[in-house]
Amino acid sequence: MNLDRYLFRQFSMTSLLTLAGLLCVVWLNHALRMLELVVNKGADLIDFMFLSLFPIPLWLMIALPMAGFIGVIWVINQFFSDRELIVMQAVGVTPLQFARVPIFFGALITFFLIINSVFLLPASFTGFKEAQFRLRASIPKILIQDKVFIDITEGLTIYVGNRTTANEVSEVFIQDSRDPEKIVAFTSQSGRFEIIDNRPVLRLNNGQRTEIGQQANATALLSFDTHSLDISQPRTGTGERAYTDANEDTIFQLLFPDDTIEPRYINERKAMGHYRLSSPFLALCLAIIASATMLHGRVFRDLVGRRIIITACLGIFVQILYVTARSATVTSPFVWPLMYLSIFIPCGIGILVLMRPLLATGLLNRISSRIRASRHEGQA
Repeated sequence: MNLDRYLFRQFSMTSLLTLAGLLCVVWLNHALRMLELVVNKGADLIDFMFLSLFPIPLWLMIALPMAGFIGVIWVINQFFSDRELIVMQAVGVTPLQFARVPIFFGALITFFLIINSVFLLPASFTGFKEAQFRLRASIPKILIQDKVFIDITEGLTIYVGNRTTANEVSEVFIQDSRDPEKIVAFTSQSGRFEIIDNRPVLRLNNGQRTEIGQQANATALLSFDTHSLDISQPRTGTGERAYTDANEDTIFQLLFPDDTIEPRYINERKAMGHYRLSSPFLALCLAIIASATMLHGRVFRDLVGRRIIITACLGIFVQILYVTARSATVTSPFVWPLMYLSIFIPCGIGILVLMRPLLATGLLNRISSRIRASRHEGQA
C-alpha cells in the first residue's frame, strides 16, 4: 500500500537522522581522545581513522534501538499533530493496522543488529584492538624528537641528532640501564625503527656498544655494523597480545569459554554472549512499546505530550530491566533467561494492547451471534 510505503519512509528517515546525531556525539567524544595521537605524538592519520571508526558496530548495539524508538515516537506524534491519525481512525484503521509498519521497521533493525552482533562486531573490534596494539608498539618511535633526550621507558634514554624520515634517524645515542647489573651505552651513525613480532625495535648501523658494570669495575667495548635493540616496555612472553577482548569473540566462544580464560572472567563472558544474542530484539521491543502506547485508545491532541512522556518512561524502564538482568547474570549465571524475558514479555503485552480492539470486536460479534441464534430457536 502507498500508506505503508509512506510510513516506512518516514520511520526510516527520522531514525537515520536520530542515529546520525547519536553516533556523532559518541564518535566526537571518542575521536577527541584519539586525536591527541595525531596532534601531539605524530601518529598517522590512517591510524586515527581506524581507531575512531572501528568501534562503530559496538556503538550501534546501543544507539540503533534508541534511534528506532525515537523515530517511531516522533513520526506518530507528527501524525497526531497533523490530524492524519484521527482521520485514519475515523475511516476504520485499527491501531494494529497502523502499527504493522513500525513493527516491521523494528524487525528490520533487529535483523540488521543480529548480523552486526554475530559477524560485524567481532571483526571490527578485532581490527580496533590490533590497530591499537600496533600503535602502542610504535609509540617509542612517535615520541622521538630531534636533539632532545627522551626517556622511552624506565631506564632507557634515547637521543637523536636528526630525524631524516618517519622511521629513520641519524647521530644516535642510547643509554640502557634496564638491567640492574649493568649500564649499556650505544652510539651509531644512523638507525631505523621497525616492528618485529609486534614489538618496537631500533636497528642501529655503524656504531659502538659500551657496557659498564654498576660499580664501574668492568668495561666492555664492541663495534658493530648493525645491532637491533628492543625499545619496548619489559614484559614476559612474545609480542602477541596477552588476551582478547570479549567483543572480539564469537557468540559461541562467549557462551562456551575456553579453559584458559580466568574463572573470574567466565561469568562476564557468558553474560556478554547472552547480551549479544538478546540485545538485537530490544529494537523490536521498543518499536512495539512505542506503537502500543501511542496508539492505544482514543486520540486527544491535548494529551499527546503526556503519551510521549509515558512512552519514553516505559522504554527507559524496559532498558533498566534489561541492564539489571544482565548484571544479575554476571553474578548468578543461572538467571540468564531473565535477559530474554525482560524483552519478550513487554513485546507480548504490547501486541495484546494493539490487538485489544480486534479482540473486543470479535467477542462482541460472538455474543451477538449467540443472542441471534437463541432468538431463532425461541421463535422456532
